[in-house]
Amino acid sequence: MVPFENLSADPDLDWLRGAIALAVVNDLNGSPALYAQPADSVNAAYTMQASRVVEGYFYQRNGRLEIRATVEDPGKTRTLDSLEVSGPVAQGVLPLVNAVAKKLSPSARAFQTANEDAFRAYGKALSASDRSEILREFESAAKADPRFSQAYLDWARVLIASGDRAGALRVIEAGEHGQPDAIARAELDYTGASIRGDRKARKSALEALTRLTPADSKVFRELAELQVSDREFREAARNYDAAARLDPDEAQTWNELGYALAYAQDLPGAKQALEHYQQLIPQGNVNGLDSLGEVSFYLRDFAGAAKYFLDADQKNRGQFGGAELVKAAQARALAGDLQGGDALFQKYAGLFQGDQRGRGAYQLTQWEFLTGHRKAAMEGIEKIIPSLDADGQSQGWSQLSVWKLMTGDRKAAGELADRAASGAVSPRARSLSAVCRVMAKPPASPSGSPLADAYALLFARKYAEATPLLEALYRETTPSTDGQIRMLLAWAYVETNRIHDADRLLGTYPLPLNTGEPMFAPLIFPRYLFLRGRFLQQQGKRAEAKAAYELYLKYAGDVPDIFGHEATARRNLSAL
Repeated sequence: MVPFENLSADPDLDWLRGAIALAVVNDLNGSPALYAQPADSVNAAYTMQASRVVEGYFYQRNGRLEIRATVEDPGKTRTLDSLEVSGPVAQGVLPLVNAVAKKLSPSARAFQTANEDAFRAYGKALSASDRSEILREFESAAKADPRFSQAYLDWARVLIASGDRAGALRVIEAGEHGQPDAIARAELDYTGASIRGDRKARKSALEALTRLTPADSKVFRELAELQVSDREFREAARNYDAAARLDPDEAQTWNELGYALAYAQDLPGAKQALEHYQQLIPQGNVNGLDSLGEVSFYLRDFAGAAKYFLDADQKNRGQFGGAELVKAAQARALAGDLQGGDALFQKYAGLFQGDQRGRGAYQLTQWEFLTGHRKAAMEGIEKIIPSLDADGQSQGWSQLSVWKLMTGDRKAAGELADRAASGAVSPRARSLSAVCRVMAKPPASPSGSPLADAYALLFARKYAEATPLLEALYRETTPSTDGQIRMLLAWAYVETNRIHDADRLLGTYPLPLNTGEPMFAPLIFPRYLFLRGRFLQQQGKRAEAKAAYELYLKYAGDVPDIFGHEATARRNLSAL
């Protein structure tokens, strides 16, 4: 709906331009098969990928008010329908607005107010440019009709935009006292919950809106986003699917649907959604291939993941800077092809040229340690660090500190963490060195960093004490970035015999170097293979447990870490 043109000789009626369009949109809100939204112009409607555009005009003559409108197909630039309504000026504009809406959809409801004074103040608020005038007119509209919910909603939105959240909440609460209809009640509840930061109430309001406004894809999508954050993946997938069917040309919805289905362990469904997403995005954009690679990796189709990542790299390396090679290398390694993984990572490291060669060599040592070549990695990084800039050197010492701590040299780890801290320049380098100092030299009281304290407790094998810290961090982390924290929590659960709690965390495989901080990737890889082996063994899945243990030992390394999982894996293998 675009603003209606004022063809009257009276400029005092200009307030009706946007008011008519918004009132018709409000009337159509709740129609089961039609979703309407305002646009500033016809061109703006085209960019919104509208399937229909309604534009029109109004005029006042001989004591009568007339509204005329056309319904156009923007794709074919042709008129589909023409509408005309008129009535005595004395009866006001609202009956005509409701008549326009009814012509567009028989299920349209009547506008929220029948009070012409309230509607005039509302329209003037919409057309005003001065904030104080806008607020004054919204307040006048609400006073003229205390049941005019839309006036309260738009009034509150202006206050929110200016930072007056307390004032906005008072306006919403006043609107809720006006006995709004079901749709307006849900919209008021949603806005109030958003202001208060009440996630549960916000979700409840969105659930109500999906029932009350079944053609609005945005409420389904926003509800799905909340459900993904709450790890209600099957419910989220259903709502993303509903949003995608309502607005099938919105590419990002299909991408999000693919990930939600992957989190729900539905690889065929995820691939189908993401293949459709790839068709919708511009040619040359390979994000769909990247997404297909990630969901395939998450659900253990490592050969398929490597193919997707390599296809993405070949089609547009500049878009990802070689990062797809890193993902493909990890996929090859998880498929058991270390030689292939090594070759891909070497290719990636070779992309660094000039002053950046040292950075590529540094990342190559991280790969070597991760895949079991621990001696070579620790020797190599010491040779590379002097060639890096100040922050690179600090991060190199921090990385070596982690490795020394993992392999049992706590004294050296502490010295290296101190060295990293003294040379750090950027906030990131300072933060990493601080975490390493807490890990190597745990303070007597909490450090102020729950993550650093959790790491320190894991290294002290105080798994029960680490668990609540990791649980809190896990709740605060989105599923798209939770791989490292999720596996650390699964580790704590397994060590405290909470195998069933670990089960829900071990269903999807994280990309070790692409989740969390790569410096701490050796804490989860190849460890999550050992954790999965423990779980599968307890479930009586002997063949799968054996495969997990064998792959774990393949990458456990030539220097054992301090946790003793290698010895446990060998004992368990002998019993299978």
